Amino acid sequence: MIQETLKKLGFNEKEVEIYLEVLKLGQATPSRISKNTGINRTTIYSASKGLIKKGVIAEDIGHKQTYLVALPLENLQANIEQQKNYLEKKEKLISQALTELVDLPQNTQFSIPKIRFIEELDLESFLYKRTDEWNKSIKQHDKTWWGFQDHTFIDHYKKWTLDYWTQFKSSKNILEKVLTNQAEIEKQMTNKSFVGRETMFWNKSTNFSSSFWIGGDYIIMIYTQDRPFYLIEIHNPVMAYNLREVFKNLWEELKH
Repeated sequence: MIQETLKKLGFNEKEVEIYLEVLKLGQATPSRISKNTGINRTTIYSASKGLIKKGVIAEDIGHKQTYLVALPLENLQANIEQQKNYLEKKEKLISQALTELVDLPQNTQFSIPKIRFIEELDLESFLYKRTDEWNKSIKQHDKTWWGFQDHTFIDHYKKWTLDYWTQFKSSKNILEKVLTNQAEIEKQMTNKSFVGRETMFWNKSTNFSSSFWIGGDYIIMIYTQDRPFYLIEIHNPVMAYNLREVFKNLWEELKH
């Protein structure tokens, strides 16, 4: 139905009815359109402004009475181009607004968490893809990864761990202080002499089954005990700050 198609193109119900009547008559006065459609003349005057703006009718004021004139059907294509131009301008304004908003001071007392769930198939590539972003956030705070690392993570993602400390330029000057539930696995990694990487065996963590890292404004949780593996990334400055403080204090207590 043409009525439904026009509505999808952005015409409201009255605009559809008035436009089709003008199209049928070729040209008509608002009073005649009102008589034929039952729409009051005030509504016709206001709706016709919208149709003129859409470029599908015109106003002929060269007579004693004002006539609404149907324009060629090709003008519907011009309406689409008009909408495209509007959307392009809006897109540019949104991009500009986002750039300007980033520079504004943000209220750290309240922020909506951004959460991503990554399945096993995409987990390793996600680690590589997000490393630079995590490092950037860490360097804006205390330059340290905090948290707990389940030994099975190294079993399955040893390559990424090695690459993190040897291949990524953004990892330079970053520290790591994480607790672990199996000393021997981590000792193998420590023997690689990665500068800044420290792990500490926590004898009360034998039942822990997930890795839990806090870096900058990010919280990363990774389950690698059984398949399917998965990763959850939470971007939230408030939650990350509080958990970072928990692990900082826990580290200091176990150290002494």
